[in-house]
Amino acid sequence: MKRIHFVVCALILGLSLFSCSSCRKIPGGGNGSTTTIEKGDNLANITYQLNVYSFADSDGDGWGDLKGVTQHLDYFESLGVSALWLSPIQACGSYHGYDVSDYSAINPKLGTEADFKDLIDKAKAKGIDIYMDYVLNHSGDQNPWFKQACADPASPYRDYYVFSEDPNADMRAGKVDNFGGATSTRMGAWHPLSGGVSGRLHFKWDYNAKTVTVTRTEEAAQKPNTEATRWLYYGDGVLAGLYQTSASVFEITVDFNSSWGFLLRTSATSWDGGTKWGGSGKGLSLGTPYTVNNTDAQDITFGGGSHYFASFDRSMPDLNYGPYDKVAESPAFKDLAASADKWINMGVGGLRLDAVVWIYQEQTAANVAFLKAWYDRCNTAYKARGGAGDLYMVGEAWCDNAEQMAPYYQGLPSNFNFYYYWTLKDRINRGKGDDFASTVRYFRSLFRQNRADFIDAIKLTNHDEDRAASDLGRDINKEKLAAAVLLTSPGKPFVYQGEELGYWGTKSHGDEYIRTPMKWTRSGNVPAAALGGKVDNAMLSPEISVEAQTADPASILNVYRKFAEARNSYKALASGEIAEVKSANAAVALWKMSADGQTVLVAHNFSDKVATVSPSGISELSKDAILVSNGAVTVNGTSLTLAPYASAVFAQ
Repeated sequence: MKRIHFVVCALILGLSLFSCSSCRKIPGGGNGSTTTIEKGDNLANITYQLNVYSFADSDGDGWGDLKGVTQHLDYFESLGVSALWLSPIQACGSYHGYDVSDYSAINPKLGTEADFKDLIDKAKAKGIDIYMDYVLNHSGDQNPWFKQACADPASPYRDYYVFSEDPNADMRAGKVDNFGGATSTRMGAWHPLSGGVSGRLHFKWDYNAKTVTVTRTEEAAQKPNTEATRWLYYGDGVLAGLYQTSASVFEITVDFNSSWGFLLRTSATSWDGGTKWGGSGKGLSLGTPYTVNNTDAQDITFGGGSHYFASFDRSMPDLNYGPYDKVAESPAFKDLAASADKWINMGVGGLRLDAVVWIYQEQTAANVAFLKAWYDRCNTAYKARGGAGDLYMVGEAWCDNAEQMAPYYQGLPSNFNFYYYWTLKDRINRGKGDDFASTVRYFRSLFRQNRADFIDAIKLTNHDEDRAASDLGRDINKEKLAAAVLLTSPGKPFVYQGEELGYWGTKSHGDEYIRTPMKWTRSGNVPAAALGGKVDNAMLSPEISVEAQTADPASILNVYRKFAEARNSYKALASGEIAEVKSANAAVALWKMSADGQTVLVAHNFSDKVATVSPSGISELSKDAILVSNGAVTVNGTSLTLAPYASAVFAQ
């Protein structure tokens, strides 16, 4: 990498509003030339999302840990980061941490409270806040609250969860508080406290009649049909191919053992598109035909008895906060808030809230009421401890579109803008940039209608999504463009672990493949123990490592660093409002960003061809006014020529 050096600014782009006492030269990145940007404060409010378990291992046990994060604070500084979003670090039963067993304790695999406090303090000394991932929709089934609730119907913890003796009747009658008025499930299933059986059972699925009949039998168990088109799914991931015995009937006899029941499937590999067949919440009686469906396909359980509800896996039972207009009075809310107080008082500067649309089953008004109560409660604790400004809190309000998500700003100051990235990847893959700025402006206008001081949390991908590199066809130039667009857009940017290295991966073989460990050095080990061998080692080549990419001026890592530095140095980039600049070239995205008297012109070529454009309303362009760029950029009067996937930011 070219040496970063400081020079005295004899010329400051001819614009006093961009004046500074010192400047620095940094590589243009990609195949671009060296460009000058100002040395400034960290203005950009960039957040880095990391999976603690796969980020950095301080003690050689193969697990990433809190000390490992602390040891790499200089890395975050090099990326211009001002906050870290940590994956869940509380005690839990899984590697990923979203099944919390104790909200007030640290997962011992990741370290101790002293390690966490040390990270908070040392990060703060570098101007970096720590954000915790907080799971409010559900706990883990190993949480003592849930264990006591299951063991004793009279336990006070029974009210912490969602139980029913007759789920269908209770839903129809609107008796399920955490459904927020919904009379059916939007996602998830009811699970019996003891809904499984064991023994030799015969299963007969009449596909046309949409019924399954289960009977006990003394007949010999059958080996699964290896040429099946219908399957029985039960127990710990057992998939048994059924035998077709008539035009629409499929049967098998098995030695059955399942604590949760069973499902029927029409695909051995996919759960999508109606391939999963189940029940609707009512228990099955042996010997009696039971109606199945592939729309509201809940686990098929045996007999009656108590059921509990889980929006996600059965190991993550939903928490119950009671009527949404009285959430602050619920015992679960109070205990969760008390746990948050502990971490806020320790110095945590923000919370990321998981799965907020499911707290009240996609009922927006109910969810917003809950989130406002939660934010106000936590912000009060933050201010009481002497926190500067307001507590940062961002919600994972994953809705189908921005219009559905926008009302969540009535409850929270910030929400992830999934639609920003969905738009960006679509436009890059289509080579179309001329409407990108207007789309971003539209999103922001929606959010502003619901909260004047909204904080738009923009991102590429996260730990639940296929990697951006995979979405973009593993084209490194597209990936660099996506980075440059992210860091020149309005909002609060989030960068996900490995994105800055060009990691690829999809969820098709497991979420672990999108949570790949950091490769720090060309030859060193990676913290992969948590991922159970589900690591693409071929991707983790010496060349993709931080060590190798730091030494390569053209690496994607240095594109991230360069554009982050520019964003941190200019208020117009960091906090400016976007104004569309008309582009006569469909491939080119143009916009202005303005703040505190500064204005910059942003230009990106979204296509794989050289693009020339004369930005509307711009009287003069100068290559000397380029603040940061990637790829070859040529200026001729008011005409601007960008190499394929190139980017440039001009002082105005």
